[in-house]
Amino acid sequence: MKLFGGESKKFRVIPRAATDTTVLDPKIAEALRKAGKDPSKFTVVPFEQGEAESSLQGLFSSGSRVEHTFFFSTLNSALSAIERLVDEETAARITKDKAGWLVAFDSPDEAGVAGAAQHERFVSAAASFGAEDRGFAHLTMNVNRIKK
Repeated sequence: MKLFGGESKKFRVIPRAATDTTVLDPKIAEALRKAGKDPSKFTVVPFEQGEAESSLQGLFSSGSRVEHTFFFSTLNSALSAIERLVDEETAARITKDKAGWLVAFDSPDEAGVAGAAQHERFVSAAASFGAEDRGFAHLTMNVNRIKK
């Protein structure tokens, strides 16, 4: 988005403060509506100096994926499982939970192989680190690459 004919700036959408009455650009408001969000609850702010763009495009390619989720009681066991299971096609996210650590492994969906069968490979590897299986989910990623 160009402001006042100057340099192009990048923005991010954030929750609107109760006292914020800034009018949202109609294109942004329409995009939020299409995403099922109420535009009156959001505003946009420019990226801060040094803030990085989302790295999602660098993590995955478009297509079907399977997310495998586990709970670990210690950070050491969670990181050990990540070290064992992450490879060229599998990524991991780790989140602190009240009682431990949640780790979600993201891997490509293997054609002709049931999700439960794919999940078993992760279950057997994570079990050796005392993981509690939280199940799996099928995801469809659509990554749009923009040439700059």
